[in-house]
Amino acid sequence: MAYAWSRTRMGGWAVAQSPILGTTITIKRLKMRGYVSLVEYYNK
Repeated sequence: MAYAWSRTRMGGWAVAQSPILGTTITIKRLKMRGYVSLVEYYNK
């Protein structure tokens, strides 16, 4: 299914709302790569 979503022509916004991003790009994975959560940044 990830391959099908990667080949879509719907554009970035439609893909961003897809369930595939909610399961592959998690907060935990973003933190492991050094990204800061916007909520954490705002609460500082």
